[in-house]
Amino acid sequence: MTAQPLASPPRPVLFEIQRAGRVWRLASSDGLFFGLFQTRASALRCAVEEADRRDGGDVLLHTHD
Repeated sequence: MTAQPLASPPRPVLFEIQRAGRVWRLASSDGLFFGLFQTRASALRCAVEEADRRDGGDVLLHTHD
């Protein structure tokens, strides 16, 4: 009987926020979540809420244009 290799843990989902003209764009690395927001604060709030719903989600905020 040979030992089966352990499955690697799933990669955490990354929620990335960046400026897109006059709005802020929020997208997840798994492609399941996307949104455009008028303010950085609202995009960040939504990203944190969605990351909390998924175990191990991380949020990346680009503060430069």
